[in-house]
Amino acid sequence: MFVRKLVEKASKKHRIGGISGLRAEDVSPRLAFHYGVPADAALLAYDPALHVLAVATRNGQIKLFGRDNTQALLQSPSPVPSKFLRIWDIDTKKLCYVHPFEKEITAFSVLQNSFYIYVGDSFGNVSLLKLDLGQTCLVDMPYWIPFSESYGSGANVGNEVEVAFVSPQPLAENNRVLIIFRDGIMSLWDIKTSKVVSLSGKSMQQQSHQEAKAVTSACWACAKGSKIAIGFDSGDIYLWSIPDILNAQNLSSMGNQNLPLQRLNLGYKLDRVSIVSLRWVNSDGKAGRLYVNGFSDHAYLFQVLILNEESESRIVKMVLPLTEACQGMELVSGLSDPNKHKQSALVLLLKSGQICLYDDSEIERYLLHAQSRSPLALPNYSSVKLPYGDPSITAAKFYTSSADIHKTRNLYVTGHLDGTIRFWDASCPLLLQNLMIKQQNEENSPSGTPITSLQFDMSSSILICGDRSGTVRIITFRKDSSDNIFSFLHAKQGESYNVRCIKLKGAVTSISLISNSKRVAVGTEKGIVSVVSIEDASILYQKQLECRVSGGIASLQFEMYSHNGYDKDLLLVGMEDSTIYILEEETGKLLNTNPVQTNKPSRALLMQTLELSPDDPSLSDTHDTVSKESLLLLCTENAIRLFSLSHAIQGTKNIINKKKPNGSCCFASLIHSVSSEIGLLLVFSNGKIEIRSLPDLSILKEASLRGFSYTRNLNSSSSIACSSDGEIILVNGEETFFFSTLCQNDIYRHVDSINTIYRKDNSPREESSYVVKSPREKKKGIFGMIMKDTKASKGKQSDANGDEQFTATTSEELSSIFSCANFAPVSEKRNSSIKDDENIELDIDDINIDDNPQKQKGPHFPGLSKQKISKGFQSLREKLKPRTEEKVNSGNRKPEDDTSVSQVDQIKMKYGYATNDDPTSLPKMIGNKLQENIKKLEGINIRAGDMANGAQSFSAMAKELLRNTKNEKATS
Repeated sequence: MFVRKLVEKASKKHRIGGISGLRAEDVSPRLAFHYGVPADAALLAYDPALHVLAVATRNGQIKLFGRDNTQALLQSPSPVPSKFLRIWDIDTKKLCYVHPFEKEITAFSVLQNSFYIYVGDSFGNVSLLKLDLGQTCLVDMPYWIPFSESYGSGANVGNEVEVAFVSPQPLAENNRVLIIFRDGIMSLWDIKTSKVVSLSGKSMQQQSHQEAKAVTSACWACAKGSKIAIGFDSGDIYLWSIPDILNAQNLSSMGNQNLPLQRLNLGYKLDRVSIVSLRWVNSDGKAGRLYVNGFSDHAYLFQVLILNEESESRIVKMVLPLTEACQGMELVSGLSDPNKHKQSALVLLLKSGQICLYDDSEIERYLLHAQSRSPLALPNYSSVKLPYGDPSITAAKFYTSSADIHKTRNLYVTGHLDGTIRFWDASCPLLLQNLMIKQQNEENSPSGTPITSLQFDMSSSILICGDRSGTVRIITFRKDSSDNIFSFLHAKQGESYNVRCIKLKGAVTSISLISNSKRVAVGTEKGIVSVVSIEDASILYQKQLECRVSGGIASLQFEMYSHNGYDKDLLLVGMEDSTIYILEEETGKLLNTNPVQTNKPSRALLMQTLELSPDDPSLSDTHDTVSKESLLLLCTENAIRLFSLSHAIQGTKNIINKKKPNGSCCFASLIHSVSSEIGLLLVFSNGKIEIRSLPDLSILKEASLRGFSYTRNLNSSSSIACSSDGEIILVNGEETFFFSTLCQNDIYRHVDSINTIYRKDNSPREESSYVVKSPREKKKGIFGMIMKDTKASKGKQSDANGDEQFTATTSEELSSIFSCANFAPVSEKRNSSIKDDENIELDIDDINIDDNPQKQKGPHFPGLSKQKISKGFQSLREKLKPRTEEKVNSGNRKPEDDTSVSQVDQIKMKYGYATNDDPTSLPKMIGNKLQENIKKLEGINIRAGDMANGAQSFSAMAKELLRNTKNEKATS
């Protein structure tokens, strides 16, 4: 039965006999599940197609949240930020590829509905990467946008400006990309022609020289891509006009602008609050909302305002009442409220790692009805915190079993700051609260006093809890006639249990009881031990014990001691400073007048007796026989000690074994395997976890919880609970860790299902495209994007006004453009300036043999090679191929096609390349070129011989001249 197994495991913690230690093969430390928001969260991102919210940290973690409470944690091998791009396998939750990048990545953007990524770097260049699904890697594309071409006339080598923002232009994603540099220069780049369409922001560049100012954020502020909002670290926010694709005919008149459309005065400039992020949402095609997030070391402010698309914005704004700075925001669609209504929400990541939700529709309604032009505070509006973690836990216990009775396998009991006690079904890592008990004071109102310690006995269904005021409550649950021991969990408040209280002096710090016992021992911060009768809640006796430091009693344990045929019931008391007292259980008489103490005070974490077999091989033969039978384990923050229990009772400190762990320990517990082997579990304040063997205390295995940090105070957001079989629940702020230590499976249900954040069969089709509707159409969804099949969207790309002169680039054309080098790559430029001491491998095709010293006639292109000509022809052929095939299929081949082909042949003939119509010309050309090179080499040999003879003659003449000169000097 489930209860019996829990009772047996609980009893092991108090009376352990004939134990054997764990082995390394019994141990498998691992993170079973991570629940909530990582503590070191720094960035947010949202995928509107898959409805996945991603939270990135500074220590190499990415937390993914999907629909239906699904969530998964991705962890890189190293707990540090990465300067490279990484690809993760979501199914296996493993890192599968790291793409090295020579320069620092300062901006990047994904071209929607494609496998291409724009990457801006610290040198002002924009590279293009493609995701190769087959090889699961990122491939560098030949196409790139160099700083010297995109920045304009002010681009100088050695004076590069890093890219701050890069994004495809709405309605022209496959044709244009906007690049914003850190100094405020904006370059609208045409992908087909590989040139700048519009260059703006010269005034920002001049201001940045006069005043320290740099771009920190930007976003599109118009559905058709005609307006951009830019934020600066000085607190400035500007709106700029960008030539959109629908008004291509007006490009010349608005191509180069030096003044912005509007400057938004929102109060950030006064305190120089940096604009860290901007987001824009289209409302009805005529106006939209701009979300502005700014914070610095001394101030923070989050505002929302209305932007009109056709004219200057009417400043109607509101201030969100945040209690701390916001370091990330995203707009999420498809959420469900308690009434199952679909809604969109503003998701904010606060500096503490907490995530808050605001109903976006409520914000919109408030702004539309606001008439004042002054800043407005949102009245009676509060954020909704996601129920990922509960930082108010002050005490916790965890009970597990392999049995499966009445759907409850694991039970988690917690005490809280508000004085409540809650019972959770932890069979699944998505904790389900079954029962909450509100503590009442004498006036029959909620006490609100934090719970400081608790113990729950499964066999007798008794819960003992103590709080900061010293009140101890004995809660006895009523059992019904059914076999369901957890029937009380589903009853109403107060109907399934009765409560008896007792008041002690000082906050309760420790509680100990034994199954089916009628007594409970309670320790307080004043150093008072009280033994209380459970039946009538009366105090049987109290004992005041001394402690070298403040803090009182840390651990209590009832123990039956057998020695020379004599049995005695003991009460062991571990003080906060690691002093150990031993009392007689019945009377409270102090047995060891000289208590066992460590040399220096150190906070005690665990005190436990161990009864070892005499033939246990882990003990040294040098120890006496008494030490092989009964030991006293004491774990403190900085050491682990094993004492002889018999010597401790006599007041003598006899250390059998001692180890000093590397680090500060914050939690310790004994763990038991299925076959009753025991080991010691240690949790350190930095998240390290060790499993050690007993009694030799050697490390079996260790692991680490990334992002976990433990602080010990009453207002701490950290709590740890461990079951007897090594299952740990660690709460750290907004996150909860479910950690397993032993080799056992199926501890929690539905883990694989919860970790699956999206279904492959429900993912968007790969051969589809995002099409943004015309501003005249009513927008659907917060991003105004709908997914359509490529075939279904053909023939519908013309604008509703009928005056659009733009032809969209298809995915095939885009692939062709990106597959060809538009400029010489950086590697070739670097290779052209190789140092003399570098090893250069020459190929015979690299030798340019020319015996004519005269300047060649006709046009000469020094940088033109046959490889570049071949790539140019290949690119030209791929561009002409779709049009040629279309004309052939229509059966109406025009004379211009022959002209275009003949022009290509003429170009090839001009540079000595074969035409398409002559299949035998290529071998002939190769043979002729080889014969020509042979003749040139022969001529070079002849000239080299002549030069050698001439050199010898010159040497002889020089020697003769030198002799004549010496003779003349000698005779004179």
